[in-house]
Amino acid sequence: MTAASATTTTTTTTSRDAAGRNEYAGEGRWKRRQQHGMQEQRRAKSSLPLPEDDDALAAVDRHPHPNSPMGLFLGGGGSDHQTDGQHDSEPHLDNNTSSSVSDYTSDASKAGTPSPWAVFDAWGAGEGIADPLSKDEEDMLSPDMVRIPTSENDRGTVPDESRILECYDKLLKRKSSVHFGYPYNLMYNHEELYEFMKYSINNLGDPFVASNYGVHSRQFECAVIDFFADLWKMEKDSYWGYVTTCGTEGNLHGILLARECHPDGILYSSRETHYSVFKAARYYRMDAKAIPTLPMGEIDYDALATEISKNRDRPVIINVNIGTTVKGAVDNLDRILRILKNLGIPRERFHIHCDGALFAMMMPFVDWAPEVSFQKPIDSIAVSGHKMLGCPMPCGIALTRKDHVKKVEQRIDYLNSVDTTIMGSRNGQAALYLWYSLRKKGIAGIKRDVVHCMETAQYLRDKITEAGLTCRLNDLSCTVVLERPIDDKLIKRWQLACEEDIAHVVVMPNVTKDKIHKFVEELIECREEYGRMKSARKDSPLAKLQSSAWGGSYVTPSVGDFKETR
Repeated sequence: MTAASATTTTTTTTSRDAAGRNEYAGEGRWKRRQQHGMQEQRRAKSSLPLPEDDDALAAVDRHPHPNSPMGLFLGGGGSDHQTDGQHDSEPHLDNNTSSSVSDYTSDASKAGTPSPWAVFDAWGAGEGIADPLSKDEEDMLSPDMVRIPTSENDRGTVPDESRILECYDKLLKRKSSVHFGYPYNLMYNHEELYEFMKYSINNLGDPFVASNYGVHSRQFECAVIDFFADLWKMEKDSYWGYVTTCGTEGNLHGILLARECHPDGILYSSRETHYSVFKAARYYRMDAKAIPTLPMGEIDYDALATEISKNRDRPVIINVNIGTTVKGAVDNLDRILRILKNLGIPRERFHIHCDGALFAMMMPFVDWAPEVSFQKPIDSIAVSGHKMLGCPMPCGIALTRKDHVKKVEQRIDYLNSVDTTIMGSRNGQAALYLWYSLRKKGIAGIKRDVVHCMETAQYLRDKITEAGLTCRLNDLSCTVVLERPIDDKLIKRWQLACEEDIAHVVVMPNVTKDKIHKFVEELIECREEYGRMKSARKDSPLAKLQSSAWGGSYVTPSVGDFKETR
């Protein structure tokens, strides 16, 4: 990756494309927000997919991760990484690191959490559970049936494309109706935009500097950026951003800017951080420290303070999680800022990136939630667009202070624009779909979705607890964490995201009470037939769910005997 090795920065001045700006944005949105009664005070990723077929699942059982009963689902940084810190291509760990804080390469299973994945489909997502495919329909989607013929004779051996797509549509409807484990809002309708899919819409180059390529959606992209700049309280002309391919790209961009602003800085992030943050450190050859976490998933603030104190001679780069991948935990930004102040770290010596994939888009709509905004000394935020808003394609938004992006900006004559983004060609359809979702939902619509998710998550937590199973829910979260069901068929059917001996459900607008009742019913049947998951070790994720640090009465189950996992 060229950005990883780039050391030369330019200071070319950008000029925003007037056609890409809409001056009504700030004042008009604020008035509408007042009309909807919004408060002045404003208030974000999961495991790899389970295999779909039993043969693949059996293969996983034969080759588990050393720290997990189903190690394939843990990901955790990849198998190609050096763990001894000796290879020149890997970030090195300085000599001041304590034994409790490891460089992220030293523990692959904890170097961020695995990547989310799910099937996208809106149709019927909020209705009942669709019927599974028949054997003939499943066969229609087998590798032999979907292969691409290379001759006319070969073409006669494969079914018609329309028949294959008909079965595929049915598969997506089925998967979407039992979609519980990953943070994707499947309740959307973009029929009005179908007409635009015939165009090759490419927002290549900078969003605010028009290129010679005219088939773009820059005006819509800029409107989306303006919306989020207003949501997170950025002053006019102080910000820069773009529509990304996903939250990971937003993290890669945010950490790149941090590295360019502080080339000798150390990246600090919790062990429960999404894997993309540590991927960025590896790409950019940065020193990084994986800070331990509290049982609820927040960063251990005392450990963070200790590590920063040991390295006062180097700038501080902190990734703040606005919703961790597995537990949905929100790091306390204000407490982190107090740590920096108490340690005497001046503003010019620290850089804060916020990974808010899901919850940073929800937090401004949660009453009395802490504020995460650019009114505080933060530098960038990355969120996913397809999660809370809902979109048929993965996408996201990266937002930062305008001064930072000048450090990576380069003029590209070929584009007649400037290079400021991770990608070159950028999906202009995504910007159009995000704009459409924001316009159709509005502030009141997003608020309604957020309230549904938060309240329904509490309902799910209560139902699982009443069933006698260990279950937890962070205050600022719609991610319900529970003991992992022993039956892997149940996990596959509901597409649960798992980490060692726990699983989670991310409650999105397409999760209904009727589906919850069916899910809990199957959990109870699973427990009665197979028993319950036993903690893998004293400090396993399941053991931490039972910690009193969570508070409340959702600690020790009262029903069922533990059985060894099979």
